[in-house]
Amino acid sequence: MNPKYKKVYTCTTVAFPANEWFFCRDSGLISRVLRTLGVQSKVIMPLPGYDDDLMSEILRTEYKNLESAAWWKSQEIDGLVLYSWAAPRYRKVAKAVRDAGIRLVIHFDSSGYFIPVFPAGTPFWRKLYTHFIVKVHDVFRSKHLSYADTLTMSEPVSRLMSRKMFYGKFIEDKCFPMPCPVAPFFRYAGQAKAARIVAVGRWDDAVKRPWMLMDALAKYYQKGGTAETIICGPYGDDMSEWYASLPETVKSKITIKGFTRSEDLYSVYAFSQVSVCTSESESTHIVSAEGLCCGCSVVVPNRPKYLSNVLWYTTKDSGTIAAEDTPESLADALLDELALWEKGFRNPQRIAENWQPIFLSDLVFNKIFE
Repeated sequence: MNPKYKKVYTCTTVAFPANEWFFCRDSGLISRVLRTLGVQSKVIMPLPGYDDDLMSEILRTEYKNLESAAWWKSQEIDGLVLYSWAAPRYRKVAKAVRDAGIRLVIHFDSSGYFIPVFPAGTPFWRKLYTHFIVKVHDVFRSKHLSYADTLTMSEPVSRLMSRKMFYGKFIEDKCFPMPCPVAPFFRYAGQAKAARIVAVGRWDDAVKRPWMLMDALAKYYQKGGTAETIICGPYGDDMSEWYASLPETVKSKITIKGFTRSEDLYSVYAFSQVSVCTSESESTHIVSAEGLCCGCSVVVPNRPKYLSNVLWYTTKDSGTIAAEDTPESLADALLDELALWEKGFRNPQRIAENWQPIFLSDLVFNKIFE
């Protein structure tokens, strides 16, 4: 780490609980990683606080202070990593940090597509008004991003944003390619990979589309698939009932582990070949990123504007995109991807080496602050 950066904090503009879970990802994870790189670091967040806050690792303050350059200057920090989603309402925070003379990294956790969703029967005037509001947001989002010295986002998102009205080439000029930070311990170490599918997510959340996972796996095994499957993450009654209804020959291939700590997920990825994403939409999908760093390839439904980053993760001989956004097509993609592993067309060491410099937080932030 460059010795001129002695004090680098992170900040999120939302008053999240600063518990152990918070420090496993995003601004909490980055702050811990910065300390391993030899600098002082805490997470700055607005009030209120919570009973399970890890007080030694955070600094809470009134939100109005986040919009004050004088307050930021009084903190005497050399750099800041800001999680603000580039939302227009937080642009004054970015400006205050910049005005205080602090080197500013803004992480843009997005697919780059801002797509209004209209229920059936929405009047034309309402659609027109919504599209107008999206354009107004683009103006202020662009201003927000312009205050950064460095922007972290994925390469395809930086290319997309730089071509959009109101943004321009400064996006690509300031971009350091990092879709999302991954904990440093997600490093493939040459483990022997089994023919195994891993599915990690909050399966009690409709956005993750647990029905897509269940239907795709059922069809995968109906089509003769033989790989094991490990499902990690909280799940609801629908998944319990589905599992209970499976034939014993299929049930014996599937393990549902429920909530799994990040440290324990490492072994799941390291000994598996394929990580599957079934989500309706994702900005960056940290699960796929963790799998890639552990030498897994990625299988994903074909949803270009809703899963654009995850589709990019299949490049560099690192996965398969289903032909369509259906369980049938996703099952076929799983069969195809596992066949590529069996034939020797997937190299876990190469997958990990290609993606670790893009995701592993210690590598990324050491390079940024050099």
